[in-house]
Order: sequence, then C-alpha cells, then structure tokens
Amino acid sequence: MKSLPQLVTLVIGLAACTGHAAESLSVVPDSAQALATAGGRIANLHDASAVRVAPANILQITEPEVLLNLAVWNGDIRVNSNTSGATKMTQSWIYPGSIYAVLPVVPDKVALGFGISTPFGLAFTFPKEMPVGPGVGAGLRHNLPYEARLMAVDFTPAVAFRVTDTLTMAAGLDIVYSQFTMGRIYPWSAWPPAVEDGEIQIKGDGWGLGGYLGANWEFAPGHRLGVIGRLPIKVKYSGRTETVNMPGANAGLLAAGANSTSSFDTDMTFPGSIAVGYGVDVTDRLTLGFDFQWSDNSSHDDIPLNLGENQPLLFGQNAAVLGWKDSIDLGFGATYKLDRIWSLRCGYLFSENSQPEDNYLPSAAGNDRHVFGVGVGWKGKTRSVDLSYAFVFNPTRTIGSAATPAFNGTYKHQWHVVSLSLTQRF
Repeated sequence: MKSLPQLVTLVIGLAACTGHAAESLSVVPDSAQALATAGGRIANLHDASAVRVAPANILQITEPEVLLNLAVWNGDIRVNSNTSGATKMTQSWIYPGSIYAVLPVVPDKVALGFGISTPFGLAFTFPKEMPVGPGVGAGLRHNLPYEARLMAVDFTPAVAFRVTDTLTMAAGLDIVYSQFTMGRIYPWSAWPPAVEDGEIQIKGDGWGLGGYLGANWEFAPGHRLGVIGRLPIKVKYSGRTETVNMPGANAGLLAAGANSTSSFDTDMTFPGSIAVGYGVDVTDRLTLGFDFQWSDNSSHDDIPLNLGENQPLLFGQNAAVLGWKDSIDLGFGATYKLDRIWSLRCGYLFSENSQPEDNYLPSAAGNDRHVFGVGVGWKGKTRSVDLSYAFVFNPTRTIGSAATPAFNGTYKHQWHVVSLSLTQRF
C-alpha cells in the first residue's frame, strides 16, 4: 500500500500561509478591510490586523483598539479521477475568526500589538464511500482521505517604533500551535488473506516559533513603501495512530509487529516569505496599493513519517517527498472614501501554484489562485464596522502524471468568503 505516505502528506505537508503560496493555507486575509483589498494592503492597511500583516503600520493607530474578525467560508471542491470516478467535499462550511489589539504606548512613537489568528489552516471532508479503482488500493477510496484537517493558531506579539519622520519599523513573533487530524480507508487486503476494509486515523499537535520584521517608508508625500519579511516556522508534531478493523490474526501483520494503536511524530515547515507593497494617495479620497510577495515553499522537503509500531504499514517508505517550488503572489487594492464615515474597497490577488504534477495532492489546493474582493466600511467615533466578500477561484486543473495514478484527473476548487470586522476604540 505504497500510497499511504502521500496521503499522510495531504495533511501534514501543507505549508503555506497558504497551501502552496504563503497566502494559501489560511488562505486569504482575515480582516474585512484586508480581504477587500487583498492584493494591495501591505502599505495601506490601517486596522489592528496590521499587527501581523504589516506591523509598522500600527503606529498610525492613535487610540487603543480591539478588532474582532468573524468569517464564513463556503467551498466547492470536486475531484474527477481518470481511473476511479468522481467525488466532492461533503462539509463545505467553515467559520474561522481572529482578534487583534493595539496599544499606542507613546502616540506616533511606540506602539504594542497582539493578535490571535489562524493564518494557516485547511479542512476537507469527503464521503467514506468514494469510488474504488481497479486493483488493491488503486481508487480514490483507498488514496484520498475522507477527512483532513490542519489548524494553526498564531499568537502574535509585536512592537512598532518610529525611526524618523518618514520611516517606521516593527518586529514580532509567530508563536504557533498546530494540530491535525486525518482519517482514511485502509484496504487490509494489502496484507493477505483478503479481509474487508478498515481505517487509519492519525492525530497530532505541536508548537513552532518564528519571527518577522517590517517597515513602512513614506518616501514622498502620499507615497509609501511597505516591506515585511517572515522567518520559516518549523512545527514538530506528536500524537497517536489508531487503526479500525485491523485483522488481529493476520500472520503478516503479527510478524511485522503492527498494533491497533501506536505513536506518531513528524515535522513540517511553514515557509518564510518576503513581501513588498506600494501605496499611493491618488486624491484625498482614493488610495491605491500594489503588493508583491515571494514565498519559500521549497522549504517543504522530505517529511518524516514515524508511526512507531505501525511503521510497517508504510511498506518501507518512511518519508514523504513534496518537491514544491517557490512561488509569488501579486495584486492590487483600492479604497475610496465617500466621506469621513463610509469607505468602499476592492482588490485582486494572484497566488502562483507551487505543487508539481508528479507529487500532486488533491487535498491541497494545487493550482494558481485568484482572489477577487469587494467591501464597505463604516467608521464612527469609537466603533467601526467593515464587511467584505471575496471569491477565491482556482481554475480547473488537469493532472496526467501523478505518482499515484488515482490522482490523475481534473480538479475544481473554489470558495466564497464573507468577512465581518468589528473595531472598538478606547
């Protein structure tokens, strides 16, 4: 059953800050203001979520404030295998959230920020009764997990300070707690004599630490340049592997020492990145932004797979190879102030695919990604409310040379996202 390492990788090999590009695994920006201007926010973002996205910008916040973000995601994920039919995601709704706070210590000179967010994450569920292909373990049923969930919570302290009248800088930490769950159908007939299918369930969690630096330079009146660099974050996971319906009297399994439960550990790296944004106030009402980001997705190297007593179930393949490539994101965003209270926003973000055909993993969004966002904002004396909608579109991708034949076929992957942000100033 040589496909198991690839299937474990469907969950633990998803490094992203996003799937492939650093934007992809939690995917899109979490605040409504950032989502609407997704491709042009680095130099222009003024809400408290800048703590993580563009920390030097928090010096522009003049009063203590707390920002709460709530989102609704609805996905349409479909797989059409050339050898074993089609299936689609069964649970299509996700409800992420985040919270940020900014405290101006010395107004316009020093500010502190803190955030709790889920910048990396993934959740897919497929029916257990997926199509069965020809041969033992050949179809989607035995190769595509029926459940794959990756969650990472980032605790983000940051400090920003003014260097000159036109230059601000900031530094912060990414303190990440991550956990994943994966369940898949396992054909115990791979260990003769033939018996009915069972399951393998893997659960693990771990911590990682990274850091980032940012700067915002107003090099001419109304013209800003924002820069942020992030270190990669390595997370070591440990947990348990449990089997369902493992044949207890199977001589091969007994000789190999396999058990109904075992330990599990591995590690993965969320990639580092470097981003540059240009912001310009075209008029007193119209602001434009243009962003570019490079993500070190090639940091995903071989991922060790240690199943303890159940290591024999991997048939000697003790690591998963991703072979992902570095990628870029680019886009633009615009904000138009109708008056002092109301603002309209729009934006576009392109994320380049980093997943090659030969190591293609259906549970990771492995295609170029396009994010189209629109939004509206209301700002009162002590409160603000922002609402945005984004369409996340991955063009249908055709795979013809995957190492796992069942993964050859066509893939549709898209999301509808609504984000609501509530700001309270003190």
